[in-house]
Amino acid sequence: KDLLKGINANYYGMLDQLVAYKGRVFFGTWRSTLSGYINRMRGYYITKHKLEGYKEGTMDSYYFVPTDKRNQMKNYHAVKKPIYMREFPISWRDIDKGIEELHQ
Repeated sequence: KDLLKGINANYYGMLDQLVAYKGRVFFGTWRSTLSGYINRMRGYYITKHKLEGYKEGTMDSYYFVPTDKRNQMKNYHAVKKPIYMREFPISWRDIDKGIEELHQ
């Protein structure tokens, strides 16, 4: 808590996200926007540094519950509705390329 002295408590969630996205593994909550954004930032980071899973759009992130969603981020999934429950690799793959590069 000494490190957070003087920081408005309303920012704690954002600070949690900054710490969590660089972790080797992340466990989040299905339908959580906090977990979703952490996974998106993890996707950016994995892609930028070409870490394991960046080509496939996968990462070492898991959901606690429901159990049938636990491994959602370990497998590639194209965008499908409802879209608010999780992040999709299209959010972070090839975002630094122009249209011309993508269509070559």
